[in-house]
Amino acid sequence: MRLDIYIKVFAVLAVLARLAFSQSSLASRVLVVYNPTEPNSVAVAAHYQTARGVPNANLCAITESSANPLPYSVYLSAVRNPIRGCLNAAGPQQILYILLAYLQPLTLQGGPAGYEYSIDGFLSDIWDQYTTQIFNTVPTAVHRYYAESQSQGNAFVPFQKFADYRASARAQLIYSVWRLDGATPDIANAQVDNALAATAAGGPPISSVLGVPPNACVDMLGPALVRPDSGYATGDWDLYRAAGFLIAANNFNTLVDTLGTSFGVSPSPNCPNAGLYVGWYNYGTYNDAFTWDKGSIGWDLDSGALVSTRGGIWWGTNAIAKGITVTSGPVTEPYLEGLARPAAVRSLLEGANVGDAFLRNTRWLKWRIVNVGDPLYQPFPGGVAPFNAPVPANSIGLFLNQSTFRQFVGGVPLAANISIATPAPANGQTLSLTTNATGVNFPSSVTVPAGQTSVTVAGSTAIVPAAVDVQLTATAGSISSTNTISVYPLLAGAAFNSNPAKGGGTLNAALNLNGNAPLGGALIQLSSDTPGVAAVPASITIPQGLTQAAFNIATSAVAANTAVNITSTYAGASNTVTLTITP
Repeated sequence: MRLDIYIKVFAVLAVLARLAFSQSSLASRVLVVYNPTEPNSVAVAAHYQTARGVPNANLCAITESSANPLPYSVYLSAVRNPIRGCLNAAGPQQILYILLAYLQPLTLQGGPAGYEYSIDGFLSDIWDQYTTQIFNTVPTAVHRYYAESQSQGNAFVPFQKFADYRASARAQLIYSVWRLDGATPDIANAQVDNALAATAAGGPPISSVLGVPPNACVDMLGPALVRPDSGYATGDWDLYRAAGFLIAANNFNTLVDTLGTSFGVSPSPNCPNAGLYVGWYNYGTYNDAFTWDKGSIGWDLDSGALVSTRGGIWWGTNAIAKGITVTSGPVTEPYLEGLARPAAVRSLLEGANVGDAFLRNTRWLKWRIVNVGDPLYQPFPGGVAPFNAPVPANSIGLFLNQSTFRQFVGGVPLAANISIATPAPANGQTLSLTTNATGVNFPSSVTVPAGQTSVTVAGSTAIVPAAVDVQLTATAGSISSTNTISVYPLLAGAAFNSNPAKGGGTLNAALNLNGNAPLGGALIQLSSDTPGVAAVPASITIPQGLTQAAFNIATSAVAANTAVNITSTYAGASNTVTLTITP
């Protein structure tokens, strides 16, 4: 054998050996949960154990109820408590990933209001270190492993392995929870087989067309750059950056659709030879426009992508049936903020396995997300240039501190962290700061000190009469970065405990603020445009530090449904809500 060929072969074998060692060590950190009374679950668990080399001590047998959704009390007795016992036996700190081998159901019913959640979301916080409460609107905090990225501002936190996070001093004892599932056990087994095949091939997913790179298909609602990073446009900004990452990595043939239609719906193209997909919004719809490569990863930003893993109209359900290797989605409405963010694409390109990438880019636990696939699947071992090196030299990051969603009440301080790719020169690096609307106050320029790569600049929000999106731009020479700050009036408005309400009685109501009432309290003016039908106090004071105050509405009997407008006014802001009084 020629020496140069021998060296190349040896190098490949060395890489595969390191990869095998890395994956085998992580295999000892997977808890495989199965139902011993269900042959299909036993078979899928055994297949995964053999494929990945999971030790016998990490097998966890539970007998799960078939009720769907699972009553919360049954979840505690039949799912949580047995798995807690298995974790204690294997070592709670030793386990990083919980894999549910062909188990059903997906959902549990929790709380007095009967809201539905994913069982997986609750298992990820099985020790109640993220929260002890059951959220019945939306979660109020992000978990600590989550990386808050701000896409328009080009501000992304470097990837950290989940194992390294869990070894840190302030780590929450949480888990990345996954399922091997589908309409048949063979489909579930293929999810690990295809992951292993793609990894052995060196990534990315194995193209179904010889000599042609797989497609990465990104489906946006429209061009992101013409809109502020606020509301649903936040999803498009995330997708826009994900497309940019894929183009920069150059491992895929990247197709970006901004036509407003889905792949497979004219005028949008199909997505054959698909190695990666992320896009929206295909609620209750799966267009058969994809042919999934081995090792493919894809998820749709919609409200019910994984209502079921076994059958139905849902996007994720059908992608699994068609052969996708990894997907993620909600069992019911998660809100856009609760979905796995497309920044997971960047984590994968930085070298993450899917178990780490999706957990790091999903804000909330004990919520509504299900992940399907092998958590140890690492499509790009070692990462892909330029994401396995420092950020490019022509890069500015603009990160808004103090608020997860960059939403602020007028009249409060805020701060922006501005980063540059290379250390500032001896006299520092000066950047100009501009805004496109009133509502935010920052100095006109800021200087990154010599030798440093970032600086924090203080600003403030102005009191506004109505919500406004303000775009802040930092510029140095020919490069710039923009981020959106959403500023709201302190006044949120009135809410009623029932609407419509029967006339002739007293109705309980509340005035709400978007933040805490200031020193001395907030005096809110109230009025009704039909006081003879629904009378309100002339004013209500919300005490200092609080966000709400209750009041009563005196209603009169009516002969027909009557609409009454209740208006609240404070600090130049006005809010009107309609209350319907019925006979």
